[in-house]
Amino acid sequence: MQKLPLGPVRAITFDMYGTLLDLVASFASGFDEFLKSKGYAGSADDVIQAWETTYLHESNVDSLLNRPRTPFEVVRRVTLSQLFHKLKISHTEDDIEQLVTTKATPTLFPDVKEHLARLQTLGKYRVWVLSNGDLASLDRAVSALGIPVNGAISAEQAGYYKPHAGVYQHAIKELGLPGEQILHVAAHAWDIRGARAAGMAGAYINRYGIPYVDADGSQADLEVPGLAELADQLTQT
Repeated sequence: MQKLPLGPVRAITFDMYGTLLDLVASFASGFDEFLKSKGYAGSADDVIQAWETTYLHESNVDSLLNRPRTPFEVVRRVTLSQLFHKLKISHTEDDIEQLVTTKATPTLFPDVKEHLARLQTLGKYRVWVLSNGDLASLDRAVSALGIPVNGAISAEQAGYYKPHAGVYQHAIKELGLPGEQILHVAAHAWDIRGARAAGMAGAYINRYGIPYVDADGSQADLEVPGLAELADQLTQT
């Protein structure tokens, strides 16, 4: 566990996809059934992870094109189709729609509800989701899954995708706090790097055993293996 000196934190923002929401668990059953029906011998987990990488790349490109932001739900569907073409997996638009919606079973990581509730109970932190997802989708997910947060802030509201600075700057404005009083929490180093570059503090949740890397050699303000350890640290501050 690594810890750098943190300033007075008054708000905590959490990435959704891959940090609170377990993407593999959410899509594995539907993908496994579909891929087997197509005679695809590869792992459903690997395909889901490749899809995540593909839509991250596409969302980064989208932020650089100086045009209105493409909705996240569109990006997810387009990139899944792109990936299936690359893997030579035949599919229809209806297949894509079912995999993304009706065959998905949104699943939180086991440590989410208990330890976000702990942070809420302390009464000294405002706790929010800050995600690349579209706002309506985030609001539905927060409500349906019972995620104990004050609300959701979407990259859609900024007109970009994380890690564009505009997304974090929008969150700072929305929360009405100096950036250094907001701790952004994510299981992706690129997200923490974006938050820190915009003036926020960053806590890296190392869910996947991947070392935190920034080309300039800097580290996250806090690195922990899960949300229990994060809550422990923030309870002590």
